[in-house]
Amino acid sequence: MSLAALTKGVLVTGVGAPPGLGTLRSLRGADPALTLVAADINPLAGGMFEPGTQSVVLPSAGDPEAYRSAVKAVCEARGLDIIIPGSEAEIAALAPVARSWTEAGLRVPVADPEVIAFGIDKGLLLDRVKAVGLPHPQTLQPGCEADLAQWSGGFPCVVKPRTSRGARGVSYPANARELAAIWRDTAAEHGQCVVQQRIPGGADTVYTIGSLWNHGQLVVSTLHRKLQTNPPSGGVAVAGETVVDPALMAAGIAVLEASGPWHGLAAVELKRPAPDAPAYLLEINPRMWGFGYLMTLAGLNIPALLVRMLAGPEHLAGHLPSTFPPYAPTRMVRTWQDIEIPPTEEGQA
Repeated sequence: MSLAALTKGVLVTGVGAPPGLGTLRSLRGADPALTLVAADINPLAGGMFEPGTQSVVLPSAGDPEAYRSAVKAVCEARGLDIIIPGSEAEIAALAPVARSWTEAGLRVPVADPEVIAFGIDKGLLLDRVKAVGLPHPQTLQPGCEADLAQWSGGFPCVVKPRTSRGARGVSYPANARELAAIWRDTAAEHGQCVVQQRIPGGADTVYTIGSLWNHGQLVVSTLHRKLQTNPPSGGVAVAGETVVDPALMAAGIAVLEASGPWHGLAAVELKRPAPDAPAYLLEINPRMWGFGYLMTLAGLNIPALLVRMLAGPEHLAGHLPSTFPPYAPTRMVRTWQDIEIPPTEEGQA
């Protein structure tokens, strides 16, 4: 059965960033007849102008009530019954209502708020994996500047906000004096911070285990690694490739199982400095991972499987690969794409 026959339409948010844009393109490629609405807080986000899609501007999820009200109004007005949120803030706003909305017919594939918290708060996640004995960098969670004297993990170390996205607010102090200064500045701008042991290795030692879950049951998982990031010291991946490594896959799934039950999409980032070294946890992203479109190119369309899963497990039959890994060796690089957009009335005057 086609995707268009399984849903009235899908709202894909965060289409100005790779997770949302990759989801939108994956769904459009899977079934051009599928009703797709691209959404973002930025009216000039690239995904708002994807061919074959409608678009809508949403308010910031920083005001959860206003965001939820706008999302529900869009879905009612356009007859949509699935929402795939593309950012942590949007997921956090939708998680408290996801179950009730789904029961009412508007399907929101995100986990419960207490699970989503592990994908937003790095400190909370590190406490959990430490409690269950999974590998993680040496970490200090200082409550005040005086607590920095307890740091024994060496230099350079890593200072990062507990709730930042990507490389925002991440610094690498080279000594105790820099650590104190950077901690003060970062805490003032981003709130509570963690101090971590710096794991050696470049972008190509960072691996992402992406996964699709149905109320705590793993549907399928994927593995890829970064080849290059912007900035090079760590950030958004601009090149990557699929990977086959059952041990790394198992390590990532173990983190998700320890923090679940998950529902919908979730990804774990691990860093393994050498093939024979442990894989250390970096973070969980409770959404489609940035290089999700890489798997679509490799033959495994995760967003399409998500739509089928939401229609009922029976609609996954015949669409889940029977091989491991369920994708082909594939590499991808992100490039600029220039898109002509309609002029404004002011521009036409």
